[in-house]
Amino acid sequence: YITNSVAIPELVRSMQKAVDFEAGRGIGMVHTVSGVGFPGDLDISLEKWFAKSVKSGFQIRVFPQSMDISAATKRKLPRIGGCFRCALDGCFGSQDAALYEPYANDPSNYGVLYYTDEQVIEFCKAANRAGLQIEMHAIGDRAFDQACRGIKAALDDFPREDHRHGIIHACLTTEWGRHVCMDYKIQLPMQVAFDNWPQEPAEYIEEILGKERASGLNPARTFTDLGCVVSFSSDGPCTAPDPIVWLDKAVSYSNPELRMTIREALRMSTYNGYWTTFDEKERGSLEPGKVADMVVLSADPYEIPAQELKDLKVEQTILGGKPYAKQKGGFVPTVLKGMLGSGNF
Repeated sequence: YITNSVAIPELVRSMQKAVDFEAGRGIGMVHTVSGVGFPGDLDISLEKWFAKSVKSGFQIRVFPQSMDISAATKRKLPRIGGCFRCALDGCFGSQDAALYEPYANDPSNYGVLYYTDEQVIEFCKAANRAGLQIEMHAIGDRAFDQACRGIKAALDDFPREDHRHGIIHACLTTEWGRHVCMDYKIQLPMQVAFDNWPQEPAEYIEEILGKERASGLNPARTFTDLGCVVSFSSDGPCTAPDPIVWLDKAVSYSNPELRMTIREALRMSTYNGYWTTFDEKERGSLEPGKVADMVVLSADPYEIPAQELKDLKVEQTILGGKPYAKQKGGFVPTVLKGMLGSGNF
């Protein structure tokens, strides 16, 4: 209903406003997951065109959410995945994240796996052989292991040294799966903003999972100690894109054993995110020869107490060495530039 009700020019203007919003929070690149129900997956093509036309140095990398690799290959996109059609299970809010042990408040409920192992493995093998980067949504431990089995089978079938396949969320994990991530170099886009998230508050999570499972959610610390690459993200619109929130949540995580240092949290909010889409040679850190993307903050995150990180403000975003300027341009020139011009996507 929604996708059939939004006019395309209005959609383009909304995306321009979204880019302005994100830049105002110190973000210079977004990884967008596309394919949410528009006829013919029009939004995937539109977001690719928009990515090529976006101004002021802002960058967009498009992930088509499909288990059909042609959604990526026919658009010459080097990656595939996300949530939606690439979600292996549900979430804790609806109590359909796939678990090995039942929900604490409903002993008959183990959640839902949306695909069989055979389907996931077939998809991963096809995407991997096509040279695509894969990302899949997995919240529960049963879905997490299924994602690990799929990627492991694909790389056993057709080894690739620098694939950068990833598992999104990885909220509730297993020791076996974590070691598969370590051994097969699987990266993890995670959301520390889920910690005591108003939509799934700590009391609710403990009620449905029990104290032991609840205390081990979102183990970015554990993955980092294993040598895995973890990047922070919003899972927008579930949480608002805001790296200041990520810094605060990571350093002051509710389980002290899973807390990150400010240096680690900054890296996960900058360099590691660029690394996940092979952009780290040009962006993600301030080094000679790289694009001059940076933010000016209201205080030094290395100097202020951890409890004050949440009060940091982004005073200026600089992309390509220039202060960010708001997006301009109407629907027609934006789409034409995207269709006919060159640019990253």
